[in-house]
Order: sequence, then structure tokens, then C-alpha cells
Amino acid sequence: MVREQVLRNTTFTIIKDPVTRRYFRVPAAAWRIARRFDSKTPVETVALELSSGGDPVTPDDVLDVATRFERLALLDTGLSPAQVRRAQAAASGERRSVFYLKRPLFDPDRVLARMLALVRPLFTWPAMLALAVLVLFAVILHATYPGEAAGAVASALHGSGIAWLYAVTAVTLTVHEFAHGLTCKRFGGEVHEMGVMLLYFMPCAYTDISDAYLVPRKRDRILITLAGSVADLALWALATAVLYFASPGGTGEQVLGALMLTTGFRTVAFNLNPLIRLDGYFVLVDLLEMPNLRVRSRAVLARRVARWAGRPPGPAIENARDGRVLEIYGWLSLAYVVVLLLVTAVLTGRWLAGFLESG
Repeated sequence: MVREQVLRNTTFTIIKDPVTRRYFRVPAAAWRIARRFDSKTPVETVALELSSGGDPVTPDDVLDVATRFERLALLDTGLSPAQVRRAQAAASGERRSVFYLKRPLFDPDRVLARMLALVRPLFTWPAMLALAVLVLFAVILHATYPGEAAGAVASALHGSGIAWLYAVTAVTLTVHEFAHGLTCKRFGGEVHEMGVMLLYFMPCAYTDISDAYLVPRKRDRILITLAGSVADLALWALATAVLYFASPGGTGEQVLGALMLTTGFRTVAFNLNPLIRLDGYFVLVDLLEMPNLRVRSRAVLARRVARWAGRPPGPAIENARDGRVLEIYGWLSLAYVVVLLLVTAVLTGRWLAGFLESG
């Protein structure tokens, strides 16, 4: 499956490998050449035929594209699916990390297709306007009566509230991920994987919405990425309204506090944070039009560290503007991850100390 996409006024072709479900962005000119590969036609003939249609193409150009596509395992060379996966992982520089572990659970595509027919009215402008009014109203309530929300959140963090916190977290994570999946389906994508993951040792859920790469409009791709956070804000706003107008006590207050904590706080502190590889990161990638932002920023930092250490940094692969942006992002991301790991270690240590003392 292929789609055209314009990035910084340059046309690219997005290729989806049907076997591995990986996505590759290649220049449109390279795809024009690759489409002529049939394992029989000589490279000279391919170059001559393409040149007769407009832009000149040399045999070296054809060989260069063939080499790149073979390295990406995008040519039919008799490799098994497992060999193709390994080759594509190696070509992308992908490495397994203890900070980012994923476990697929099921294929939700058919379920999402059925659900989409029921929730399609939520993707209309009147529904979005109503949601914006509700969220604004909830913000005003929080600003006017901050003690109510603080009390509810505190109740969710003590005693029996902890059990409700875990239960509500499971529900809100499910709603968040289904919102991503439904929005991806709404814009024509497929969603074949949902599961759980450990992100910097914190349990999370995930939905593979990589088909968003095939969506041509940037706005629609950003909406797919933001869908989970929008669902979180809707739940947070509803919980806020119920808390302030119903004033429940006991279990009701604990549930609402847990709901506010696992939606509003989680969305602002984690999901929309571009410094970790969650929703905010992918929104930033689209806004900056800088694919592979995280990997490229690390490469820029590695060159900087090599220069400080007096070693040859290697040739620059980014222009001056992108290099500055990538370096700033790289240092901010690194600092955030270090702080996050330290906070996680401290909180885990305190929990273990309390557990041992109580035992």
C-alpha cells in the first residue's frame, strides 16, 4: 500500500509493507524508479525508459534505489517473513530497550469497525463544540473551587481509594486507546494491534495507529494522535461536573478523584508531554515535520559529545536549523527522562520501605 505525502514542500511516498506492517518514507522520485523493478529488465533499460518520460535517470540512479530498497527488505528476494522483519529492524536502527517494552494482546480492527458506526456522531463539529464548552466549564470550576478537586484526589490515594484508582485506571486507559483506534478508523486507517507496555518502568497501554502515516493531511494525523487525550479530557470534565454538583462522599468521591487523577493529570503530565514517546511527541513530529525526531536528536547529541571528547564527530547529516532544533530537543528529552527515572526510583524506594516496615 502506498500514499503520497507532502513534507516541507517536497513530495514523498509512504510505503506500507503488508507482511511486517512497517512504514517507509521515500522520495517520490525513488518510488517512480522502484515501481519499474521486475527482476528481469536491465537497469540501463529502466533508466532509458524513465528518462524518455521526463526527468533524466541514469543507471547509477536505478542501482542506488535498488540498493536502498534491498537494504530495507522491500524487494522480493526470497526472504522469509522473519528474515524481512530482522532486516527492516536492523536498517531502521531499532533496538529493544528496557525502557520501552511492548506486549501485543489482540487485533481490534473488526471491533473498532463495528463501534465506529455507533460513535460516528462524536466526530462532528457540534459534538466537538459541546466538548470544548464542557472542558472550559470544568476548568472554571477548578479555578473557582480548587479545594473540592484536591479533596477528591486525596481520597483516591488513601485507604480503599487505592483499589478504585487501579480499577479506574484500567477503564480510562481502555477508553483512551479505543479513542485512538476509532479516530484512525474514521480517517481510513486500519488498527491491528492493542496491548500493554512498560514505559520507563511505568505500566501503560498502547494502540498501534501507524496507519496514520498513510493519512495525507497533517491535521487529520494530529487529530488521530490527540484523540486519546481528548477522550481523557472529556472524562475529566464529566467527573468534575459530577463532583461539584452532586457532592458525593465516600466511595463516590474516591471514584471521581481517581477519574480526575487518571485523566486530567495523566494527560497533562504524560500523554501531551513531547519529551517522552507518547501522544505529545507524535504531535510535535507532525508540527515540525521532522520524522524520527527522537532518533535524529540522539544522533546530534552523540556528535556533540564526540566533539567535547575530542573525537571526530563525523559528517553533519542535518542542516543548521534542524540541527539546533534537534539538539535542544535532545537535551530537554534527556533531562526529563533522567528526572523521571530518579523520581520513579525514589517513589519505589519509599513504597518498599513502607511495605517492609508494615510487614
